[in-house]
Parts: sequence; structure tokens; C-alpha cells
Amino acid sequence: MKIRHTLAKLAAWAGLATATSYPVIDSNLAISIATNPNISYVDISLSHYNKPVLYVGGSPFFYNGIQIRSDNLRQVWDMTPEEIGQTYQVAADAGFTVANTQLYWLDVQPDSAYAASESTYIQGGSSASANFAQSVNDEISYQSDNITAQSLTYLKFDFNNYTLDQIDAAKVRIYVPAVANNNQPFTANLYGISNNTWSAGTLTWNNAPNHNGINVTGSGDYWLASSSPSWDPILSVSYYDFDASDFIINHCPDKIASFILQPQVNLTSLVNGASVAGALSAKPPSLVLSSTASWDYSYVDTMLGWAEGADIKLELLWFGSDSSGTTMDTRVPYFVYRHILVEKVQTDGTVVPMMVKNHGAAYGVYWYLSDKNDLSLRALEKTALKNVMNHIAEYNHANGNKKTIVGIDVSNEGLVDEIQAGTGGGTIYENPVTWSARPLFSSEAAFVQRTMWEFQVNLANAVKESKYPVWTRSNINKGLSVQITYNELMRQNGGTSVDFGGLDPYINNATLLWQFGHNQVAIGGTNVNWAMGSNVPMIMENGGEYTNSEWLILATVAGGGYYNVYDFMDQESYNMWVPANRAAGNYTPVPAGSFVAGIISTNNLLKSLSSDLATKVPNGAGGTDLVFFNTLNDGNNLTNTLSSVPITYTPTTGGVGIGIVQSKEVIVLTTTRDAYFTLTGIASHASVQYANGHPYHYNITGQDIIIEILQNTIVHIRLKNSHHNGTV
Repeated sequence: MKIRHTLAKLAAWAGLATATSYPVIDSNLAISIATNPNISYVDISLSHYNKPVLYVGGSPFFYNGIQIRSDNLRQVWDMTPEEIGQTYQVAADAGFTVANTQLYWLDVQPDSAYAASESTYIQGGSSASANFAQSVNDEISYQSDNITAQSLTYLKFDFNNYTLDQIDAAKVRIYVPAVANNNQPFTANLYGISNNTWSAGTLTWNNAPNHNGINVTGSGDYWLASSSPSWDPILSVSYYDFDASDFIINHCPDKIASFILQPQVNLTSLVNGASVAGALSAKPPSLVLSSTASWDYSYVDTMLGWAEGADIKLELLWFGSDSSGTTMDTRVPYFVYRHILVEKVQTDGTVVPMMVKNHGAAYGVYWYLSDKNDLSLRALEKTALKNVMNHIAEYNHANGNKKTIVGIDVSNEGLVDEIQAGTGGGTIYENPVTWSARPLFSSEAAFVQRTMWEFQVNLANAVKESKYPVWTRSNINKGLSVQITYNELMRQNGGTSVDFGGLDPYINNATLLWQFGHNQVAIGGTNVNWAMGSNVPMIMENGGEYTNSEWLILATVAGGGYYNVYDFMDQESYNMWVPANRAAGNYTPVPAGSFVAGIISTNNLLKSLSSDLATKVPNGAGGTDLVFFNTLNDGNNLTNTLSSVPITYTPTTGGVGIGIVQSKEVIVLTTTRDAYFTLTGIASHASVQYANGHPYHYNITGQDIIIEILQNTIVHIRLKNSHHNGTV
């Protein structure tokens, strides 16, 4: 029985003729087909095998992956490139065939940051002639009836070593090291001034330029760059950003930028203001310059080097304008933030950006949710990913044509209407520019579904149109499994360039993972058949800390799916490996527990069977030529049939047996633990040998052959007559 429907049956499954049309958002979006030779692809033709098959370099490929958070290893733990490279080698030695890791948009289009070259503050009243240049922190404050409680901060940035001709966006980031005065939130103004002659060492209230008391003044030589928005008042200890794009682009020809930071004035008698970390502090003010002309592929090359050094294939997880349902300021260039249009409506009717704040440094300060229907943003991101893939093609050509990168996850747990499971979210504000197609859809849910699909297809097109086309996949957010249904529907009604999608279940239930590869299963909040149509059922992430991970991997493969471990090693709690001594700075990976030894053993066994595992449908999914015994390591499913030969599996200490029909004459048997195999009624019709052809010891009882097979040993059974579907 075939696991998959033919294409005709799939059309029937969809319940629609292929000529059916559906509402669209971007009428110019078309499906891209690779014009350059595919590095990797998914063969869904069913012409050679009874299932979709992953191909790499023209050969079927068995996928068994682990995620390596190279981003966290370098940013959170500050590991050296050599130390990170070691993690890839350990993963390869552990039998994983693929490592997947994050590539940020910001990695390839980096911003340039400049710490303040000078800063100080001025204060009125009794401090009008005082200079505060040696102060670690600066001050901004206002009290209406006390001029001594009024202060302004002056900032200067020198970006003369910025070499790009183009600046598309700029921001000033300040750090507030203590809660605002009187625990009162307030907003501030950032003014740009053309006077760069001031010196922090001599600046006072009495001689500082461009102010009259607390007010910033001048004659055509000052500009309000931006104000802190009402939805991001200065209050808590945190970073605060001010957009300075127009001022930097239009008023800084000498690449020196001076600013005045002013508390917004009110008529209360309360002291409004706060300390601001100054140029002498550990967290000085910074000027961030962002350009669409900025490109740097050195980190891409480094990752390729790690994987090639370990001889393991690599998938890139593209973390662009949406990664895990957010637009993080540590993952996207700042110019992208000028395209943030999606907003939410508060209960009082006010409209604010979908933003949350105050996350850890490695995960950024500002999280927005970018508008996936901003077509200019789509175009920018497509260009970025396509350029990355074109560079990879050049690298591949120059470095031995190893075809190291085999896939791109174009969307990791993307969302439209919330940030991190409800932290933001709320009713979506329908921007009239980007949501003009909304009336074409029967519901907001249908519009959102189309939005997510077009967003993913746009990025998948970048991969397919590049000089290095590989398979594209999407990591579906929990609760949005309908995206798989829609992608398969579109495959039959015009096509899709998203090859397949999968899920992050984070469960240690082997039965559910076995079902995942071939049957409708309740994982991730909905009942979905992840093997529907031509979708490749892949567990995109599952916890590496599960002590039964060996059996989870086996159950997934036995059910027709593929498996990814999350993750190898980092500061999270899902590690399969841990540092030898993190406190001492020793990041040598060591197994997180004794269970890892079983994973390594089984992975390497599966790797030795990779061709058959890549192309044959397992018995759990309806196949007959790839059989798993004791599939869930629970004492069940011990008897199966291969080439009409009844075979019974008897483990001695637990384990999973694997049987493969390699040809009409050859059956292959192996086991993850020592076990006995009883082959019924073939004693006079078979021989038993190692893969190299040397005889393997076995016993005969009547017409039965009984073979004790040691862990990970592969034995070939050669059938000798047509009674058992074979002839010599």
C-alpha cells in the first residue's frame, strides 16, 4: 500500500479542480521554478519511489538533524569560532546528517554602531557654571519652579570611518541605568544641532549652544530628530531608541553628529527626568547607521567552514523580518524598522505598534511584528535572502563544490496577529495601504492564512531564483497547522515554492511521533495529517533533553517522518550536550546524560542504512520493504514479514529491529540492541552473511533460521528460490 496519493488523488483530496482560483493579496506574486541546477530538492513525482524523497547532489538523502544555536554560542556565551566549530564535529560524530542553524538578516546586512565620542550634561540654577564632563552618567530633568532641577544632555558622535555612501536609517540608543525620578514615566525629545564645536570638557549651562533654559533654540541650526513615543515612556532601567534618520541623512555632511536630549516639558511641579549612561560609562550612547547597501558574508562563510570541517550538511534557518513571531532588533537591520506598519488597537481605542520590550541582551530590546503585507518590505527581504544564496553559490564553486548547504527554513514560527503567545497581540489594526485586499476574503482568518503563505512563498522564491536552489521549508507555529493544508491546496492550484512544512511538538510521546509521519494526529493544537498531499512530514524541533530521545527518533522514522533535535548545546534547557565546565570557560561539549550514548549508536546505525531509509516507505506508514520491529520499544510489533518470510524479533535488553528488502534476493536485518531474529521456514532456501559476503553464524531449528545479531551489526539474508520471491 502506498503512503501517498497520486497527484490525481490529491486533487480529489483537495475537493477542487486545479483551475479553481483563490483571492490573492499580491497579484504580481508568482511561483518561481529553479533555472539553475538544483543542489537539493524534493522529488514528489512518485515515479521512482512511493513517497516524496529528499535529494542532495542528485542522490536520495536521509535526513536526521540537530539544531546548533551558533548565534547563542557566540552572543550569549562568547565562544570562539574554534569552540563553536567543535560542536559541529561532535554532532557529525554522533551520526546526525544535518545541522541547522540561524542566519540573521542583520548578519548579512550589518548596521554600523558608534559609541558617543563625547557626552555631558548641563544644569541650571546654582550649577549653571558647573561642568559635568567627568560624570559617568548624564542627566535630563525638569521642574517648573526650580531651575537647578533642570538639565539637558549633549551627545556627539564621530562616524568618519563609515565608508558606505548610502545611509537609509539611523537611530540613537541611550541606556537609562536607574528608574526615572520619583518613579514617574516621561517622554523626551532628541534634537540634532549643526554646532559641533562644543567640547564636553568646557560645556556649562551658561555657555552651551542651542538652548534657552530648558528649551532648545537656534536659528535654522537645530532640528527635532524624534521624540520618545507615548507607548514607550522613559521609566524603567532599559535601553531607549530615538530615530535620527532624517537628521543624519540631511544635516551631517562632515560625519559628525551632535544632539541635545531634552525631557518633554510639562506644567507639574514634580521632577521629571532620569539619569542617562554617558560616554564614560560601560553602556555609552550609540549611533546606529543602517544601509541597504551594507553586505557582509563573512559569517556565512564561517558557518560553511564549520560544517565542511565536520563533513556534515547544513541547513540555514532564515531569521529575517519575522523569527518566532517577532521582528527583533538584534536580528534585522535598523532600516527594516522603517517598514513596521502592523499595529494593534488598545481597549481605549488608541493605536500603537505591536511591540514588547526589555528582553535579554542576546534577544534584543525592541520586538515588533512587521507587516507581512508591506510589499516594499517583502522586496527588501527577498533581495537579502537571494543575495545570500548567490554568495553561497560562489563559495560552493570556489571551495570544491561540496554542496554543504542543503536547505533553507524560510520562516520560523511566523505570526501575523500576536507577539510571543499573547505578550503583544490584540485586535489587528487594518492598515488601509497594506490591507486593501482584505474585503476579497471571507474572514480575517482566511486573509491571515493567505498573508502567511505569500510571505513564505516570497522568501522561497528568493531561494529558487538564486544560483544555489535548495529545498525550502517552513517551521509552522503551533496552532497554525492549517498553513500546511493551504500550502498543499496551493500546490494543486497554481503551485508553491515552499517544499514542505513541519512542527515543533516538544513532546516525548513516541506513539504520537510515530503517527506524525503518516496519520492525522493532535499535535500543536490541531488535528492535521502532516503527510497530506506531497508534504514531507518533518519534526522541525523536539527537545534534546528527553532521556528517551533515541526511541523518539526511531519512532518518527518508523512512522514515515524525519526528526530534528533542539538543540545541541546553549543556555536554554533543551540541551543534548552541555559544556564541560562553563564556569571555568571550558565549552568542550559533553553528553547531558547517559542516554546520549544510545542516540549516538542508533544515529550511526541509521546513517549506514541511509539510502534505504531515504527511499523506502516504512511499515508504519503502509510500506512493506522497510520494517521496524518493536517500533516503540514496548514489547509489541515483534513479528513482521519481509519478502514473504515471517520474521520474529526477540530483543534481549530492549531495542528496535530493522528489516529491509534490498532486492528480490536480499533481506537486510539489524538491531539497535543485541537480539535474536527467527526466520520461519527458509532454512533450505537462504544463506546468512555479513555485508562483505563473509558467512555469519546462525542456528537452524527445523526449517527456521535463528540468528543472534549483535547491536548495530548488519546481516544479509540471501534467498535462493522463487518460493521466496527470489532466484539465484
